Amino acid sequence: MTLKELLSRSSLKSLGHEIGLDVQIVEGHLVCTPLDPNDPRYSIDFVMPSMKMISACRAIDFDFFQPFIAAGKLTVEQMHHAAQRYHLGKTKSGEPIYWMITEMMDPLDAHIGDGWISDALKKREPILNYWRPTHCLFGLHLLSEQRTVNSEQLTIAVVEAEKTAVILSELFPETLWMAYATMPHLMPDFLAPLQGCRVTFYPRTDATTSNYLFFLDYAKLVGKRYNIDIKVDKTLENHATEDQKERGIDLLDFLLESLNP
Repeated sequence: MTLKELLSRSSLKSLGHEIGLDVQIVEGHLVCTPLDPNDPRYSIDFVMPSMKMISACRAIDFDFFQPFIAAGKLTVEQMHHAAQRYHLGKTKSGEPIYWMITEMMDPLDAHIGDGWISDALKKREPILNYWRPTHCLFGLHLLSEQRTVNSEQLTIAVVEAEKTAVILSELFPETLWMAYATMPHLMPDFLAPLQGCRVTFYPRTDATTSNYLFFLDYAKLVGKRYNIDIKVDKTLENHATEDQKERGIDLLDFLLESLNP
């Protein structure tokens, strides 16, 4: 049974009609459109995920900034600026919400802890089990904005953790910081939107250098397929201690531990 066939038989579609909405799946999104365009109850269409969802859970204060603020390396104003730039949110329990938003400002999903908001939504509504959300680089939505104000080749840094990208964007604002969030994302086409850019990966370190070697191979693969000037930074391989390599720290951990040697 196709998704559209399932949707046509679903109580969710019937419920939508009862409240004046046509419910459809469009390009991976659940879209609710007023049956009557003049219905005063619905002044806009509802898409899931949507910028409306993002606005509903926006937050600007985050604990992960506090060590850098306490050390005098960042200000509260910089924390607020970064939170607004990256459209950060918070759950009711205080967990950060990291939205994956495309360069066209199309929200795809959100990373919360070790899971995704799409998984949480699927648990609430069975029909969404047939929804296959796509993902993009965290911070990708900043690309079009930067291309508008900067005609030169953009310099982009890619890290694993979203909070690392957010904090480093204020420590090193001359670079556009993004995060890939999880290793399964690292297919070559994941970087396709960065064509024409200068990209540097900052991988976590490890005791065997396997992560660094993986990114060297990945960079070669991406470089053959796309017009991206891509390289892999070796700072942690050269300067992290054996203990830090055993713990698999990233660039943010390295900077934080440098504040408190």
